[in-house]
Amino acid sequence: MAIFVSGSDETAGRTQRDTFLLGGWLAPEPDWSRFFAPAWQERVLDGPPTIPYLHMTDIRSSKWRDQCGISKLDADDRIDSAIHLIDTMPSLYPVGIRVDAGFLRDRFANIKVKTLHLNAKARAFEPDFICFVFYAWVAVNYLKLFHPDAEKLDFIVERNGAVTNHIQDFHSTLAENLGVLGNASLANLVGEIVPGGKDRVPLQAADVLCWHTARARHPETMDLADRRRYSILAHRKGRYQEFTRDQISQMAKALGV
Repeated sequence: MAIFVSGSDETAGRTQRDTFLLGGWLAPEPDWSRFFAPAWQERVLDGPPTIPYLHMTDIRSSKWRDQCGISKLDADDRIDSAIHLIDTMPSLYPVGIRVDAGFLRDRFANIKVKTLHLNAKARAFEPDFICFVFYAWVAVNYLKLFHPDAEKLDFIVERNGAVTNHIQDFHSTLAENLGVLGNASLANLVGEIVPGGKDRVPLQAADVLCWHTARARHPETMDLADRRRYSILAHRKGRYQEFTRDQISQMAKALGV
């Protein structure tokens, strides 16, 4: 029996009403820890000079590059190395969802969310919460279809204060939510939620995927190198799904909204 791990990231687009994208990579846990992460450390991060992590927004910032002591040319080489490593790792499977963030916000406009944590304050609903449920559904469904030997799927998510707490709370009711989406049996594949920092390699690889995928919807924001890199990522076999307004409404009704 195999344990799989998902590293995921999200982007909200230019405005809060743009398409919300949440995507990441699935791979067997040994492939992450024994092969991909050490190779990423050596080829992408170690340099010299060493950089603490690869995050697309940061590495494209001249201020951040100056702090790390790397040139624009070196930064481009690091991104190319990341893309090449992903391309040579056949056991990484891309999974992603798209949601109409404007409709989602309107549908949940009057909702406040509070975590189960002591003294936590209620806060405005953010797409991250429901979108994680959608992402988990697509991920475990893909796993069941194409990797029937899988025992469970653990989720690494970036540590982000209250948002992470809310996602953990949604994870605790994920079995019920998956039932709403049509297949409660998938809940047996749901493993742990593992909050992590930007130093976690699966999160860095997910950031590379989401950054390029989101900008591919606005080609004018991409240069030739960006397009070349995206063309490599876009040919990976995986699962992408756009959730409809009907599915969003179905989930809202199930949650009593």
